[in-house]
Amino acid sequence: MNPTAITAQPGSPFIEIVRDFDATPAQLFRAYTDPDLIVRWLGPRDVEMRVVEFDPHPGGTYRYVHLDPDGGEHVFHGVYHAVDSGERIVQTFEYEGAPGNVSLETLAFEDLGGQTRVRTRSVFPSVEARDAMIASGMEHGIRDSMDRLDELVSEADRPEASRVIVDISMSLDGYVTGPGADPEHGLGIGGEPLHSWVADQRTPRDAEILHRSFTETGAVVMGRNTFDVVDGPQGWDDEIGYGYDEDQTAAPPVFVVTHTRPATVRLGERFRFVHDVATAVEQARAASGGKDVVVMGGGSIASQVLYAGLADVLRIHLAPIVLGDGTPLFPQGNPEPIRLEPLGAVSAPGAEHLTYRVLA
Repeated sequence: MNPTAITAQPGSPFIEIVRDFDATPAQLFRAYTDPDLIVRWLGPRDVEMRVVEFDPHPGGTYRYVHLDPDGGEHVFHGVYHAVDSGERIVQTFEYEGAPGNVSLETLAFEDLGGQTRVRTRSVFPSVEARDAMIASGMEHGIRDSMDRLDELVSEADRPEASRVIVDISMSLDGYVTGPGADPEHGLGIGGEPLHSWVADQRTPRDAEILHRSFTETGAVVMGRNTFDVVDGPQGWDDEIGYGYDEDQTAAPPVFVVTHTRPATVRLGERFRFVHDVATAVEQARAASGGKDVVVMGGGSIASQVLYAGLADVLRIHLAPIVLGDGTPLFPQGNPEPIRLEPLGAVSAPGAEHLTYRVLA
């Protein structure tokens, strides 16, 4: 395990932290900007972390709580000033137990060729504020955090480390399509506004969410109805495919849950046909290369994965529309509740992007 170097020169308001990791800049950057990952390493080993707000883009905010073994709560928050993928993060940092002592942190991710050096430089409002932070015992927390981060990224290439993410757009009344969904009407009658955030109302934040999901996806699971739509004449093509991302050449393999393999497949060999949901998820994990397995639909397959306890994360893109009918994400009659922990929310005109951890 590589050492962590912490430098705090006497008489200066700076702290510098340097640590080398056996991982890529992309892996480290993701660990800093994914709420489901950051709770697994940020803070001393004996505290529990709970995310309250987490929106890593310029102008976005974060707020989290560390719960110590005695039940005490320590709350931290800040604002992101720059978030350059795989390269740099600039953010403020403030401990709410010492209001007004706001530091500015710059994190740089340096590719060393097989390793990545993460360099964090913090500027405090005064030497006294810097010294008070050191006296609070921050060094222990930093070293624990860096060691935990090293352990996390060391496991990132294992297939079993892949997360299973149910990612789907939904109306305010819980429908993921309008009525009459079929290959001709993929989102059903009147269901097009569910994907306005993807198409005609796409903002830079929406585009960022789409691109990040695309680049972090290693395999996809879908149901037969969804396959019939995307493989149909009105479905995916060379310009519009999984994730609506510009780089469709790197499209991940897709595992389709169906009892009957189609006679022909328009879109080629990246589709694999599996008889049941559990097998599809298992095979997708093995093929994902340690990246995310995304369950993209339809509603029946997404709910089956959730109620079977196979999902780690639920992402809902909540569209501002009440459909009144269609395909529900949460059909009636399921005996057990699904317990969720909020991880983050991003507001955009076409959708509220909500992320939850699925609790066991």
